[in-house]
Amino acid sequence: MQRREFIGSAALSLLLAPGLSFSQEPADSWPSKSIRIIVPFAAGGSNDVMARKLSQELNRAFNQPVIVENRPGAGSVIGTNEVAHAKGDGYTLLFVSGTIATTPAIQKLSYDPLDDLTPIARVASSPFIVLTRKDFPAKTMKEFIEYARKNPGKINYGTAGHGDSAQLSSELLSYLADIKMVAIAYQGIAPAQLDLVTGRIDMLITTMASIKGTLAESLPRMAITTKERSQEFPELPTIQETIGKDYNVDIWWGVFSGKNTPAPIQDKLGKEIKRIIYTDEFKSFFAQLGATPDYGTPAELRKTMEKEIAIWKDVAKRSGLSN
Repeated sequence: MQRREFIGSAALSLLLAPGLSFSQEPADSWPSKSIRIIVPFAAGGSNDVMARKLSQELNRAFNQPVIVENRPGAGSVIGTNEVAHAKGDGYTLLFVSGTIATTPAIQKLSYDPLDDLTPIARVASSPFIVLTRKDFPAKTMKEFIEYARKNPGKINYGTAGHGDSAQLSSELLSYLADIKMVAIAYQGIAPAQLDLVTGRIDMLITTMASIKGTLAESLPRMAITTKERSQEFPELPTIQETIGKDYNVDIWWGVFSGKNTPAPIQDKLGKEIKRIIYTDEFKSFFAQLGATPDYGTPAELRKTMEKEIAIWKDVAKRSGLSN
């Protein structure tokens, strides 16, 4: 009797031991139910548009509902936090831009983006574009810098939330160009763009993916943020050539899952995403948004995050925005 009790107790201890995964779903049967994709921004921005298109294709690929849910707020922190604390089983995903690497520079987080999330795949990339309201006095990027220097603190620029990519990119511009601007935070880039259209703010660094098909698409374009000029908009100067200093920023989008998502599920999901984004349909979709498919493996995505987190922490410190 004692031997049987010992064996039963030992077996129960093994089943309850941390790190063992007897109850984990086999990768070959995943997914067996609906998948949620959390977008940590308001509807209408590039994250939302891309996530919804991807969800449709994943639905077809896996023959399971793939539902996009918007969780805006705090510069992507609210939605990202939900996924970071979700079970790492591949059923709760995060679709987010490079903002995930900027928020640690400014905010104290209840999660670690490197430790509490599982990178699945980088999906696309695009240059940022500098927009101004229609009646802004400056008509070129050079004139914008000159105006800002003569009017310190009088230019308001929009962000998708405190610590997002738009804010850090704008602060980097302020630092390198020796100008002072005031940040106005929104719960997503779409409402920021709307206020730029109505003239409530003066400037916004955003993506072509976000403004395509919106009223913001007709706003004056000052420059792009990458080192080289865009093939799509060759007439636009780069910020770097305007200020004569090293300024090279782009935006990327990626998919993440909860912590400790099993490698077979990561691989299955990542391979499907890679296949989807390089189809002719998706290439055309990205082109319409001013973006390009840009697949990155989990290791590559993690390396990008590590590099950018370090860069943006330095920018935030120099700008007085550190957490």
